[in-house]
Amino acid sequence: MSLRAHIALALLVALAIVGIVILVRRRYLKAKYSLLWLSLGAVMVVIAAVPGLLDWTAERLGIWYQPTLLILLGLALLLLIVVHFSYELTRSENRTRELAEQLALLRLRVTELQHSIDDAAVQAGTDEKNSPS
Repeated sequence: MSLRAHIALALLVALAIVGIVILVRRRYLKAKYSLLWLSLGAVMVVIAAVPGLLDWTAERLGIWYQPTLLILLGLALLLLIVVHFSYELTRSENRTRELAEQLALLRLRVTELQHSIDDAAVQAGTDEKNSPS
């Protein structure tokens, strides 16, 4: 990559990191998810700061067109992000199902208690009418 491309990449990464920090501070993004993006930003800072690193790594891996390595790394990262969010979504769905089941049981219990209170009130009213005055 050219020096201009490295400078542009460094500026974009810096803006992205500042944006992520702002989102976390405003509570639009949870800190645990921001770590993923900040880690990506750190890797991108290293790539931008060391101009020959991408070329050297691509050469060592036998990739003759260096930008291909960047694309492969991006695809690998996207795959990891998709797997992570699928895991989080599954956990959330399981927790939602458990909470719905607990809510249904609690509603049943409240209904049963309400019926027993109503039955006791009716029974108390019947006893008062039947008792000799």
